[in-house]
Amino acid sequence: MTSRDTVLVLTSAGDPTAEAVVCALARAGATIARFDTGDFPLGLGLSATTAAAGGWAGSVTGAWGVLDLERVRSVFYWRPTSFRLPSGMSPADEVWAAVEARHGWGGLLASLDARWVNDPVRSAAAEYKPLQLSVAARCGLAVPRTLVSNVHTDVVDFARQIGGPVVCKPLSSLVFAENGEEPTKTYTTIIDPASVDPDAFAMTAHLVQEYINKAYEVRVTAAGKTLLAVSIRSSSPAGRVDWRADYDSLTTAGLRARGGGVGHRPIPDPDGPGLRRVRLRRHPIRAVDLPGVQPGRPLVVAGTRDRRPHR
Repeated sequence: MTSRDTVLVLTSAGDPTAEAVVCALARAGATIARFDTGDFPLGLGLSATTAAAGGWAGSVTGAWGVLDLERVRSVFYWRPTSFRLPSGMSPADEVWAAVEARHGWGGLLASLDARWVNDPVRSAAAEYKPLQLSVAARCGLAVPRTLVSNVHTDVVDFARQIGGPVVCKPLSSLVFAENGEEPTKTYTTIIDPASVDPDAFAMTAHLVQEYINKAYEVRVTAAGKTLLAVSIRSSSPAGRVDWRADYDSLTTAGLRARGGGVGHRPIPDPDGPGLRRVRLRRHPIRAVDLPGVQPGRPLVVAGTRDRRPHR
């Protein structure tokens, strides 16, 4: 029998979070194999055959050495890059090669008898904001009143029912660039629905939500059964609407696991039954954002699979 003794780290080069994990694993004496899926096929060789007992036997070969697939016991999956294909391919060949690489490479990795942190398939499903809010509500957590729509009149009616400010936030975490400009990201924004262009609004789905006027936010990260809470405060108007919009304005502080905060009023118990149910949703690492406005009952404005509280 082959001993399963290797931790496979799938990540991009130089990622600080992955670097910290690799260092911790090394201190613990783990055998580590690290590579980026983006190095396939130019920098990685892959070869595997069906094994008699099921699964696959084979190896991945790169500049760092050879990985025996049957020795992988666990996988740390943290933002690897996309496949980089040889130059000079036609657009049709690029599409074909990328899809084949994803099915071949991804299929072999999915077949590993290993623990994933986090499983990319489940992580992809967890990215859906409507699903996040639905799961949070079913777990007993309060969520802001929310509308998903591309119908302008429905947004106007929704805002009238709210009777106060509403925000529009992106449904995805897409970072994009065009015309050679620096990559940009769309953040949560307070909107006046009456001033929104109905034709432009109809072009795609939008998430509109009642605005929560919070004094601070709490990022609760679950690593297995351990819950870690940190308060996030912003000194700028943009940062108070969406703290990711102004990192330089942020101050953070760790919070005690039960009850009381650090230098401010108590937060909802991060070990309460609602968060305990959320953390059992088959994701070893998860995060939940709670605005500091309702002591006693967590109010979830967003969930994530593995986001960091700051850069």
